[in-house]
Amino acid sequence: MRTFSLIKGLPVYERETGKVLGKVSDLYFTNTGKIEGLIMECKKFFGRRRYIPMPAITAIGTDGVIIAVSSAIKHINLSGQSYSLYTHRGIAGKPVITSEGEKLGLLDDVYFHEHLGTIEGYEITEGFFADITEGKKRIQTVPITVGEEAIIVNTIV
Repeated sequence: MRTFSLIKGLPVYERETGKVLGKVSDLYFTNTGKIEGLIMECKKFFGRRRYIPMPAITAIGTDGVIIAVSSAIKHINLSGQSYSLYTHRGIAGKPVITSEGEKLGLLDDVYFHEHLGTIEGYEITEGFFADITEGKKRIQTVPITVGEEAIIVNTIV
């Protein structure tokens, strides 16, 4: 399990040719915590964003992401219950509130398990100084409700 920030910016390699196709820029997931795939900035197509479905990803390492073939790369098409962390319907920076009405802070990152294809938790920040003195909070919860102005979490474990 790792945070998305550890893979953001990693190069995406095609296994058959060894070519760099682009770099990871975002995570595409549902409100139930299922990771649909990665969003990448393509090296071709003048920097357009594309989507790599999870089944096409053969490895996520510390230095790069490997996909089987470049033909697996798709156009981004987010459904009504799908989100990204930063770009299309991005949720990073939104306030996180419990279903009991307690504000936990702002969503900063997600913890995910690449082999299971699921989000395991969310990293919450209360601001720069609080992060330094107390550290960031980690909550484990799914599903979430994403609204226009806040994220509501149902339970905290």
